[in-house]
Amino acid sequence: MNIGAVAVSPNKVARDAEENYRGGFFCCEALMRAVCDNFDLDVADDVVAMSSAMAVGMGRSGCVCGALNGGVMALGMFFGRTTPDGPADPKVRRAMALSNELHDWFRANNGKNAVCCRVLTRGMDMAAGEHREQCIALTGLCAWKVADIVCRELAIENLDG
Repeated sequence: MNIGAVAVSPNKVARDAEENYRGGFFCCEALMRAVCDNFDLDVADDVVAMSSAMAVGMGRSGCVCGALNGGVMALGMFFGRTTPDGPADPKVRRAMALSNELHDWFRANNGKNAVCCRVLTRGMDMAAGEHREQCIALTGLCAWKVADIVCRELAIENLDG
């Protein structure tokens, strides 16, 4: 995968992810599309399509938040491996460490100290605006952190700081 961007604004990645959600994508898809676009990745649209099933806590199961699922998928796209080199492989260890960082940061910064979709949306009507607006905000929050991590780890200029 080639990365065309030499500088990225994590704030713009967050805004784009939010707008992608408002435009018709679910959380995971919205985040993946924003990351692919802002980092100018030469990947097929299939990476967005494969994230479709991760929305609403993995296929509406209410498990892990779809935005966090998308963030983990995005980090795997940048830092993951394609060869079965065992558990000591530095690439897989790095991808797992960065995913763990994202998980812990998201849980601590989403206002509900949770990563489970059903916990994050407890008491909210799925059809009501409150639920949708919260999910849009969580998608942007997670997209921001993914972009921040990628910029830091790959020495891509962070336009926001």
